[in-house]
Amino acid sequence: MQFILHDNAGDLQIILKDEAYHHLFHSRRTRKLESIHLRNGRDLNLYLYIITEIGKKEAKLTLQRTQATPLKNPPKGHLIWAMIEPKNIEKTLPMFNELNLDKITFFYAQYSQKHFKLDFKRLDKILKNSCEQCGRIMKLKLEILPNLNEVLRNYPNLAILDFEGKPLNSLLEIPLMVGCEGGFSQEERKILQDKPSFSLPNCNILRSETAALYATSKLI
Repeated sequence: MQFILHDNAGDLQIILKDEAYHHLFHSRRTRKLESIHLRNGRDLNLYLYIITEIGKKEAKLTLQRTQATPLKNPPKGHLIWAMIEPKNIEKTLPMFNELNLDKITFFYAQYSQKHFKLDFKRLDKILKNSCEQCGRIMKLKLEILPNLNEVLRNYPNLAILDFEGKPLNSLLEIPLMVGCEGGFSQEERKILQDKPSFSLPNCNILRSETAALYATSKLI
């Protein structure tokens, strides 16, 4: 763990409880008067706290020092991803965060199961845990749009990853769209026919999440 993400990091005193408390004082056996690093996920400061009190279910921390830490590797790239089964998104999400992707926009494609719903509170927890492990300061941004038309209204300058496109051999500076299982419907292909289309060179048939990870590697 590189640091602990806490919404109130930066306050003179904060209370640590729940999962963070359990990890520090049950798993790592952290003791009173030891120092720990915290971030709040909103600014670039690293906050050093000293543990002043340890109770049965919570601990009190007091701020010792604030250190400005410039962002050396700003997140980059925008992935637009058709909705797939949420459990597969949850498994893959830490990888996108570690790869320093800036943003994912989910949307419901024609082949998406409409009953799939994302639990953004759960996804936020997954991303916070990932940041604490990999050291990313600002977590991956997420949004969801209802359909392809809304995607195009918000992001008209995009490219798609499809079987019939030209090989994607270079980096892209525009958002890249990946379909769900089964790819894009013929109707969607007609709507997207004027958008740049790319394929994955020398690859087998990929699952949607594998294609999305490959796409992320080509975004700047």
